[in-house]
Parts: sequence; structure tokens; C-alpha cells
Amino acid sequence: MKKEDFIYASGIICSKWINKNKNPHAIDFKRILVIKLDEIGDMVNSLHVFELLKNEYPNAEITLWCKSFIVPLVNSDPHLNRIVTNKSELNGKYDLIVDLRGTFESIRFALINGAKYRVDRGTIRLRNKLSGGQKHEVITNLQIIEPVLQKLPQDIKIHIYHSEEDTKLVDDFIATNKLGPFAIFHCEARRELRKWSPNKFASLAKYVHEKYGFEIVFAGDKTDRESIQKIQDKIPFNTLNVAGEFSLSAFATLSSKAKLFIGNESGPLHIATASKCKSLGLYGPGVPVTFYPWGLNSTYIHHVLDCNPCDQINCVRPENTCMDMITELEVQQKISELLN
Repeated sequence: MKKEDFIYASGIICSKWINKNKNPHAIDFKRILVIKLDEIGDMVNSLHVFELLKNEYPNAEITLWCKSFIVPLVNSDPHLNRIVTNKSELNGKYDLIVDLRGTFESIRFALINGAKYRVDRGTIRLRNKLSGGQKHEVITNLQIIEPVLQKLPQDIKIHIYHSEEDTKLVDDFIATNKLGPFAIFHCEARRELRKWSPNKFASLAKYVHEKYGFEIVFAGDKTDRESIQKIQDKIPFNTLNVAGEFSLSAFATLSSKAKLFIGNESGPLHIATASKCKSLGLYGPGVPVTFYPWGLNSTYIHHVLDCNPCDQINCVRPENTCMDMITELEVQQKISELLN
């Protein structure tokens, strides 16, 4: 059994123990703890959970326990009363624990804390696996909190809230650089096999600039600056490189003002989509459906091969990877569909 499967199994047992013979709708949840010790894209696909819980329990205090680098992304969310990044910051007992990921630490905390009710990811993962396969992350997160909701939403919308400080910062950036309509390109990814060709990104930047008149802004973290510069060197006009210059929340605000986002499967893609920017995701070795961008303002290209999904490290067809199979013409056609 893999470590993740063992964690899920432990989480299922934990929830069954805590919830035994209890009706969640008969419990007055006054203190709710949401645990999401995960990465950027995973958090974006969980944002609707906070709103749904607050709508269901408007008088409850909702605390989020997440990783420290995620905090700027959720700091302005009006549905959260408190955000912590370390177990030591938690205090008192929680009536409801919503564990959207599950770790040995979070399971142990639930048992020790004496929560009245717990919902968890492992239970839903097992149920979906037995009933035909995993669903989109947005749906999975909704299923996790379904037992404590009286009514399910007909339409799920993911929303990132922008602070006044971020709005001013981005407005000043746009004014200082005299930036007209612009597109954001994100050319990096956590794995090499998830990256589209830098040469194709350079060629696409020229196409978008000439076809739609958009200026090009390259985004990423500070470690991406050098690789982005190499792409910029292939482009015969000025482009901007903002890698590492914006926090996650400021990048979300920047995305909300862009006309288009194009990028590999990554956290920035999900941020742009949640910021209502028309977004195109380029997918390769990742699992189909589960992490596609969510919303009518987004689309994707994914050539799902027989070897999918893989470990994203060792490719069985390195001469023509699944990312290599994405053509510039395909991307151009998707852009046209998005913008029209």
C-alpha cells in the first residue's frame, strides 16, 4: 500500500470513529476548521468550500489551516475568520473538521481535539474509485462537505478576492509600463515533461502580438527568470518578465486584468482561471479531467496517450512526448475560440 493510500485509509477510519451514530444536521457547528495542506492549484480548486460553509453556517467561526506560502492567495477571502499555518496556532475544540487533503498530523489532531464531526478526502476518493473513477477536484471538494450541507449548489464558481493593496500595485505596474491589452504567458512547470516547447511559446507570443495586438507578459517565480529571458531573446519586440515580482494574490489581480492567459498545467493557470481571465491550459502527462481548468472562461489541450498517466519523470516516448504533440495551430484555434 502506498503512503497516500495508507493516509486515506487512516482518515476514513478516523471519520467513522468520530461520526459514529451522529447526524451532522442535528449539530450546531459554531467552530469549523478547514485543513488544506496542499499546493497552489489544489487550493484554488477548494475556494468554493469556504463560501459554501459560510453560507450554510453564517454564525460559525471558520479557520483555515494551510501552508504558509498559500496565505496571500486566501488572505482577503471574506468567508474565512482566521488563517493559520502551524498546528500550534490552533486553539480550543472544533465542532466540525473538514480535512480536504489528509495527513497523519491532521488525522492525529482530529482524534486528540475531540471534534464533534469530521469529513475527509479519503472517504470520497474511495467512493469515487469504486463508482467509476476520480472526478474533477472542484467536484471532489464539494463531495467532501456534502454531508454537512442542506442543499447543494447548482452552479459552482471559483472566486479569488483581490485586496485594495494588490489592485493599486497592479494598476501602478500597468501605468508605469504603459501596458495596453496584454496576455500572460506561463512557460514553466514543476516537471520537465509538463513543459511545452520554449520555441513554440516564442512563436506563439509573436502570433498573439500580431494577430490580436496584445502585449506579452511572462510570469513565473524568481527561479524562472533566466529561462524566460531565453524565450524573450527569440522575440523581435519588447516583452515583460515579471517572474518573482508579484505575490500570489497580486498575480491573481494581474490575471484579472489580462485579456488572455496561456500556460502549462500549473498553479498559475488555476489562479488565472479563478480570476476570470480567459485561460488556455496545455496538458501532458497529468491525469485527465481531475485538474483541468474550471469555468466557462477556460479551455485546455490534452493528448491523452496509452501511457497516461505516468510518473512525469521517465518518458517512454522521449522523441515525441505528449506535450510535443500539441501544435501551434491547435493553440491558435483554441485562442480564437476563447476570444470569440
